[in-house]
Amino acid sequence: MANQTLRLISSEAELMLDACAGQRTIAGATDVFSNISSDFKNWATDVPGKATPETPVAVYELAEDATFTRMFRSLENDEWKLVLQQDQVLNFVEKYRNWLRRHDWATFFLLQVGGKLKPFVTRVYVRSDHTLGTHIYQFRHGRVWSTRIRLSLVVPILRQSYDGQVSGQATIVAAH
Repeated sequence: MANQTLRLISSEAELMLDACAGQRTIAGATDVFSNISSDFKNWATDVPGKATPETPVAVYELAEDATFTRMFRSLENDEWKLVLQQDQVLNFVEKYRNWLRRHDWATFFLLQVGGKLKPFVTRVYVRSDHTLGTHIYQFRHGRVWSTRIRLSLVVPILRQSYDGQVSGQATIVAAH
């Protein structure tokens, strides 16, 4: 069944995140972002993550208005399979800046932060002066995001095992 909430826009690209040590945090990435929301520190998300292997990712565009829950669960019911470490988000931003939305439109990433029991969503955007900004939201944030502002999200690509179980991080791209 086709995903009506999101549209895959990176099907022709091979986007691979580098192996990351997990030590970098978005709140500390002043060399990457000119504007970092104080909520990264206020919500105690300024903590290193875990090391990760090379990880393939996919980029989707919002096809119908949706909350974060609806966006990410349209790909996978267990949102924890779609999380990235902060270091991986920074790697994507540095390596694939051309995939970020322009003109203050947003690219979303689902974050795992330390031992927190709930994921967060970070919004990365290219400002009108071509610098980068970022903000953080709680995953359960109830805002309905509009397709008018051309949002996208980046998720790891999941692999399906022979027994039908999904393993590793992400989405089963073939279904879209």
